[in-house]
Amino acid sequence: MDIRLDKRVALVTGAGEGIGHTCAVALATAGADVVVNDANPATGRATAAAIEKMGRRSLFVQADVSDAHAVQSMVETVQETFGALHVLLNNAGVNIFKNLEQTTPEEWDRVMSVDLRGIYLVTRAALPLLQAANGASVINVASVHASATVAGMTAYAAAKGGVVAVGRSLAQDLGRFGIRVNTISPGFVQTPLLDRWLASEPDPQASLARVLGFHPLGRIGTPQDIGNLVVFLASDFSSFISGANITIDGALTARLMH
Repeated sequence: MDIRLDKRVALVTGAGEGIGHTCAVALATAGADVVVNDANPATGRATAAAIEKMGRRSLFVQADVSDAHAVQSMVETVQETFGALHVLLNNAGVNIFKNLEQTTPEEWDRVMSVDLRGIYLVTRAALPLLQAANGASVINVASVHASATVAGMTAYAAAKGGVVAVGRSLAQDLGRFGIRVNTISPGFVQTPLLDRWLASEPDPQASLARVLGFHPLGRIGTPQDIGNLVVFLASDFSSFISGANITIDGALTARLMH
């Protein structure tokens, strides 16, 4: 099955590194022109440059997705530069590895603002372009922590649970415009986020070995695993899939621990 996204424009938030970077490149590989968003100009520009080297059009827009004015300006730039938007990947997110008593109100609000409010702001601002696309696809990145989590992840788990609920609701709201909305919930994926979590552990190697032991497939995910799913959900091959939350975790959360 050769999935092509030629003549389509995609916007990927948080595309400077990890899952976002790989998904942006995967969409470009399938033929899409890609608007790269990130708060970090160095990594964001690097992603856009990599896409341009592939022969696709790309544009980097620096914006904090929790800032309504920055988001509106970003979407206006997309309109002025490309005149269309067919695929929106709401990937931007932050996390803290703290217990409830260690989490400050400011830290809690920051996670909620980026991970959850950001989806609301970007999707809302992009809605006129998505409506005009006649079959747009919105993909939100949640996490397995939305349904099964561990200690020290309260803010992140709460935000990602909200992402899953927002996806279901938006599928109802936007279906009348022919817009499909789906959520993906990755498990452990080899990204800088995972590296930062391992670095926070007393014995990173032991923690990684323990995590690998939880996976029936014997490995953790790669960003390309996520990118492949995103390309499928962005394409016409998934034209009747909407309102879904697709877990992509190598059967991690399907396993009964005992």
